[in-house]
Amino acid sequence: MRSFALCLAVSAAPLSAQELTFPLSCSGSDPAWSLEVTGETATLDFQRVSELDVMLVTPAEGRSWPVALTLIGRGDSAIVIVDKGLCNGYDHGARVLTQRGETPLLLLGCCRRN
Repeated sequence: MRSFALCLAVSAAPLSAQELTFPLSCSGSDPAWSLEVTGETATLDFQRVSELDVMLVTPAEGRSWPVALTLIGRGDSAIVIVDKGLCNGYDHGARVLTQRGETPLLLLGCCRRN
């Protein structure tokens, strides 16, 4: 996962700040997780708390949405896909692709702008 995130960071173009605004608070249930994104840093809480840097914010090729956030930390990494539109009363839907050890994980939830 870490090398995928690094390849994405090198090859993708940055997003203008007006498309996706920060800070964002994201969460999901079954399993429970949360993600706080300030714009430059993020904190992922799933089975442990991980401090991550927001390395890149990238829109879909040729479109404004969805937007991918590439997050890289000391022992963890994640790709967060943020969708435009409401999600259970929140501002955006979210998919978090991360891992615990050798096990890839996909977490689903919603985000709100703070």
